[in-house]
Amino acid sequence: MWNHVGLLKESDGPKDRESLIQQFTKEKMREYDGAVFFRIARSDKERRITFQQAAKALGYSARDGRTMCAAFNPQVLAEQTRRDVLFVDPAMQEFLGEYLDACPAGMRHLLIYCRRGNGPSPYMSAFMDFWLEHGVDIWDLNDL
Repeated sequence: MWNHVGLLKESDGPKDRESLIQQFTKEKMREYDGAVFFRIARSDKERRITFQQAAKALGYSARDGRTMCAAFNPQVLAEQTRRDVLFVDPAMQEFLGEYLDACPAGMRHLLIYCRRGNGPSPYMSAFMDFWLEHGVDIWDLNDL
């Protein structure tokens, strides 16, 4: 399922925008029982902080997925009892596929995707197809 999110009014400023995105992120994290993935541009520090704060408010730690790829086998990561909240990028696709395959059946996973700084490319299109093929729900913040 790919959903487009429309949170803002034209009058909303940057501070309001990040607050609304943080609130939306927390609501979605509560709805899903599986892993939560964030896809943002590496240079988007403001959005990274917003997502980290949302995860922290719910008692989770949003971690860099590349670091987790280097530190854990996908099977081991999937079997851990803590909930995984990861920042991801297309270079991690093979690891993420193995991770999702190793997760218990029936878990609902979530990707919150921010297009800001992630221009269209064949790599990004293939990466988004990957999520759909694995049954991960995508919440697309568009260019917010």
